[in-house]
Formats: sequence, structure tokens, C-alpha cells
Amino acid sequence: MLTLHVIDNLADRIERAYLRRQPHWRLGCANPRVWAAAAATLLRMHRSDPKLPLDPELYVAVQPIGVSLADPWEDLAEARSARRFRRRVHQMIRKLRGELEGEVRLAEGRIEQAETVDAVLLSRTRSLSPLGRYIVACRHGRPDLAERFRRQAQEQHQSCPLYRHACTRLLPRNAYPVLEIVAGLDFPTRAVLGIPQFSLN
Repeated sequence: MLTLHVIDNLADRIERAYLRRQPHWRLGCANPRVWAAAAATLLRMHRSDPKLPLDPELYVAVQPIGVSLADPWEDLAEARSARRFRRRVHQMIRKLRGELEGEVRLAEGRIEQAETVDAVLLSRTRSLSPLGRYIVACRHGRPDLAERFRRQAQEQHQSCPLYRHACTRLLPRNAYPVLEIVAGLDFPTRAVLGIPQFSLN
């Protein structure tokens, strides 16, 4: 029953996301089961690879949906739609990881040049995101500083939960600012755990 409820919810969101891209689709004709089929595909993918989020809006957004002849079966329920979603999500994770690793290298490079961790992380620079600052604070054994950036880091995660997977090389899993109780269910932490120092190399 829980799975059916999840599929119904995902199907409804997929339909609404598709109709935002294809507002005239209802003039066509297709079996309404297409939404449930696409939802079941998305759920299967997430269960087999938790890096793939249960994000119906993203699932629809990455599909190259034509502007003239809409066909939701072809656009959303084909095997190539699933492959495209998987490929695009992994591309996004790699891009986010590269950005975070660049931030950490920049900050740690400044620290190696004798700047203090406080001076680097509290500086007014757009080169460091809240999550980047949080990561560096944890890596340098500064839970007090990490706590200062925790809330903003959580907001950054909420804007794109794929940040969790982008951080796997930078932070131990239990140090991420948003706990994951079960796959896909986030819970903001209120305390920074003791984090051992380690490098990108």
C-alpha cells in the first residue's frame, strides 16, 4: 500500500510537471496510465541507486520533450528516458563535486599559506559557499565554526539534495549537515560530530 501511495504521488507530480512543459497536451490522446508507468520507473531507479533522487520535476526537466508533437509515453516511460535521467543526475553530481573540491582547495591553500582557519572561513568572499565553509571547518577540526555555517549549509542542500552525494569524498557520511534517516528522508542535524582531518589527495 505504501508503494502504491508513493507511485500515486509521484505520478501526480510527473503529470503536473509535464503539463507545465506541454500545456496543450490534453488536446492529444494517450492512456493516463503513462504517469504511473513513469512514476514506477523513477521509483525503481531510486531504489536500485539512491543517488537518483525521487524528484519528479527533475525527471521531467531533463527529458528533451518536443514542442510540437507531445507523446508522454515516449518522453517519460521509455527505457531511454530512465537512462537519460541517470546520466544527467550523475553529471550534475560530478559538477557539484568539482565545484566543492575547488572551494576546499582554495580555502585550504590559503590556510597552508599561514592564514588562520577563522580568517579564511569568515572572510566575505563569494568563492566559498556555506557548504564549502562547513566542509573546511569540519576537516580542520573546528566544530564551532562548522556550527556557524550549518543552517546555511542545510539551506544549500535543500536547494539541491544532490550535494549530499557530491560531498562523499570530502566528508564522512555522518558529518554531512543533513542526516539521512532512510534513503530519501532528510533530517537536519543540530550538532557537528567530531571529524578527523584528511586531505583531498
